[in-house]
Amino acid sequence: MADVGVVPRADRTYWLLQLSGWGLYTVYVLTFTLYYEGIHVRPIVSVIGFLFVLCPLVCHGLRHWMLSHGWLTLPTSGVLPRAAAAVLAVSFVLTVLTGAFNIALQPDGRWRAWWPAPLVGIFWGYVVAFGIWIWIYFNVHERRRRRALEVRALQLEVGAREARLRTLESQLNPHFLFNCLNSVRALVAEDPPRAQAMITRLAELLRYTLRSDERDVVTLDEELRAAQDYLALERVRFEERLQVDVAVDADARRQLVPRMLVLTLVENAVKHGISRLTRGGRITIAGTVDGGRLRVDVTNSGTMQVGGGGERLGLRNARERLRLIYGDGASLTVDPSTDGQVRARVSIPARAGAAVEATA
Repeated sequence: MADVGVVPRADRTYWLLQLSGWGLYTVYVLTFTLYYEGIHVRPIVSVIGFLFVLCPLVCHGLRHWMLSHGWLTLPTSGVLPRAAAAVLAVSFVLTVLTGAFNIALQPDGRWRAWWPAPLVGIFWGYVVAFGIWIWIYFNVHERRRRRALEVRALQLEVGAREARLRTLESQLNPHFLFNCLNSVRALVAEDPPRAQAMITRLAELLRYTLRSDERDVVTLDEELRAAQDYLALERVRFEERLQVDVAVDADARRQLVPRMLVLTLVENAVKHGISRLTRGGRITIAGTVDGGRLRVDVTNSGTMQVGGGGERLGLRNARERLRLIYGDGASLTVDPSTDGQVRARVSIPARAGAAVEATA
């Protein structure tokens, strides 16, 4: 709640600019007036009273009129004639008041010297001053309007990006859940202890996905622990057919990666590689930091048919999430080799978790 009596910053700035602008104009006009008429009370009071006191109040009233009648929302073709009419009308009224003031102070008839050339000059002086004021006012509001539109567009872009990320994650999570539940169902009657172990791993995996629901990125170490939970679940199903090696540098473990990214690559490796081999195979997860970039490799035995529907969805989602978070600064490639292995490689900018948290 705002403090009572405290003028908002925007209002303070508005009045500061108003008084500064009219103050400079007053000094300018007063200098020439005193030069031609000498130091007399009448010209000093007239110039200061009208230019420094009355004109800011007239501008404030004109501003209120324009806002209440929606001038700021009109196109240029609609504003120009209205602004011109307002400037001429205000200038005419102020010129009449200026003349009447000076006539009142010169009852001896010297006021006739003010007619008509001096009053015409005063009129056009008001026109120029108020014309410049309106031009500045509308330009300032136009810049603010454009800045507000840019901010709004950025907010919409960020909102769409976050919504897209949430959608992509909702497409990934069911794969893990359904596979694990099918495995648990098969073991409940045959091997209850192993089924309990799978349920524990599944709970850890679900806790990880729910705990990180508000974050786009996590440390690679967190992602590896979740991937190992998933692989432990799959090892119960594949038994000796699934071998796992993890070779990730300590520095790489501290780097930030999109959440569920490694899990997606590992799940693809199991589903489209190991599961198709009668004798099973090996999955290797490697991670290094080099030249300011983090490289994560997930290599599996067998072949990965990119045309497969499930794999196509997983890799497409992974690439889309990399694009949303890093733009063109990230890449995901899948390279089948001739020695019976397939390697999925992710390359992203290296950003340590502690460093990012410190700057947040």
